[in-house]
Amino acid sequence: MNSQTLGSSLLVAGTSIGAGMLALPLVSAATGIWSGLVLMMLMAGLACYGGLLIAEACRAVPEADNLHGVVGRLLGKSGQGVAILAMLFLYFSLCSAYITAGAGQLVSITDKMGVAFSFSQSATAVAVFIAVLVVVGTVVVDYANRMMFFLMMMLLMFIMMLLLPEAEAENLTLEMGEPGMLLAALPVLYTSFGFHCAVPTVVRYVKGNPRDFRLALVLGSLLPLVVYSLWQVATNGTLSSLMITDLQTRPDAVGQLINRIGEVSNYSGFSHLISVFTACALGTSFLGVAIGLFDYLAEVSQRPNTIMGRIQTICLTLGLPLAVAVLFPGSFVSTLGYAAVALVILAVFIPVLLVWEVRKEHLEEPYQVAGGNLVLMVMCLIGLTVILAQVGIVSGWLPALDS
Repeated sequence: MNSQTLGSSLLVAGTSIGAGMLALPLVSAATGIWSGLVLMMLMAGLACYGGLLIAEACRAVPEADNLHGVVGRLLGKSGQGVAILAMLFLYFSLCSAYITAGAGQLVSITDKMGVAFSFSQSATAVAVFIAVLVVVGTVVVDYANRMMFFLMMMLLMFIMMLLLPEAEAENLTLEMGEPGMLLAALPVLYTSFGFHCAVPTVVRYVKGNPRDFRLALVLGSLLPLVVYSLWQVATNGTLSSLMITDLQTRPDAVGQLINRIGEVSNYSGFSHLISVFTACALGTSFLGVAIGLFDYLAEVSQRPNTIMGRIQTICLTLGLPLAVAVLFPGSFVSTLGYAAVALVILAVFIPVLLVWEVRKEHLEEPYQVAGGNLVLMVMCLIGLTVILAQVGIVSGWLPALDS
């Protein structure tokens, strides 16, 4: 494997791994650890195949620099319009989820310090902190993101070494959750593998070599799956599912979950390690989503690149997500579920339509994802199931994971 392929694999994995890790223990406690892992493998496969379809479309339209250009060339203005709406909905939902999770953790930290911060105050503080970094500039965000991701992975390995020996077999039973709960878990599990906006970058970086970008996308999907699996076994093995489930109804569920995990190990500084780790997981995800949404809104709203213009743009970027987080304080897991609807559109339906057009037009394209039209249909059915699951949660047909 050459360095470009390795770097691309890490880019894909890094784009996926983040704040979703904080929701996964809550999800697997409701579904049963092993059935939850099986569902997560299914969602990882769906995400990986969607990435490969996007790569096929990018190879067929080498003149396009990004996914927006590829969609415009193959699906026209209407396709671009749908993709834009889905992207905005996805980004706003994720920002709201990250503010909610960050606020929950900040409430927990300030409680330990004897400072009484309300949830709304904590949410505002988290949003303002991210806003300052984004307004200062992309270079600051880039270096902050690199440092946090490196620190996050180092801490994760150390935490795994401390947590896994504490896992108890009785907490890792083969008990399966109710069928409705299994369906309700699909949106959150799928959102944990959202890397698809980075696929055009990967294809360009490896100079369009099919072997290299295929390997990068497969390995980049497999690494988060392994990390998530170890994390869930460690957390659910050390905490009973009853304890984790009890936390789901609290506005600061993430902060309380981290506190419980921090109480497990005999290592004196373990709770601090967990707090720093989760802060990095939230930070890397939040910064990446916030800077992407900020740049896009700056272009659409035509705000000038001045201090005042950037302040106006960051208000557009984080104003609505902050309002949602404050008005619905226990919405971390449910907001990730809403984000899954937009992600399915961007990473399942649109990629299927893209390759359909590529193959129908018989573009000069030497690379084609294996599986044919049958797999495309199966992929659409699975994606539709994820959306219907979220609709079922909202309508009350399916149980909510955070209630």
